[in-house]
Amino acid sequence: MNILLLSLLACGEKTNTTSAEPVAETQEAIPAETTKDKIEVTDLEQFGGEFTIEAAIPAGDIFADPSKYVDQKIRIIGKVSDVCQKMGCWMVITDNDQHMRVTTKAHEFFVAKDGSGSICDIEGTLVKKEFSEKRAEHYKSEQSEGAPIPKAEVEGTAGYEIVAEAITFLPAPTEGSSAE
Repeated sequence: MNILLLSLLACGEKTNTTSAEPVAETQEAIPAETTKDKIEVTDLEQFGGEFTIEAAIPAGDIFADPSKYVDQKIRIIGKVSDVCQKMGCWMVITDNDQHMRVTTKAHEFFVAKDGSGSICDIEGTLVKKEFSEKRAEHYKSEQSEGAPIPKAEVEGTAGYEIVAEAITFLPAPTEGSSAE
């Protein structure tokens, strides 16, 4: 019990139990209708559990009105703009100038720390969180230099977060290729 509590309170010195290959820079977003079924499984980098929702919603649609999805299990696809540099236990996804934090459920799994720039497919529960200065400082201490921070954390207001149960980093298009 104490070990679980400690792992929930800080990202400390744990290591990722899922091996992760480097993720290439993304040049174009993969369309929202892209699902795991349409990509070779060997091209995916899977973290956490299995997906149970068939279709993903584009991040911009969720960001437009996250209150519609509070306490609902959703599947979202978006661009990773930052990953926790200590353990890979959280990331930030971005659509234009909007950002949302994604945390791994109960620190049960971790993602590749070099995943910024990747397109990711996430399944989890969208929650509303009251602002916590201590939590915001914790995230700031683990972020990449110059990485975007969700607006609510900057303003010190309540914000939205996805508690992920499954995350897949999708392959990034190579130079000169199309994401279609």
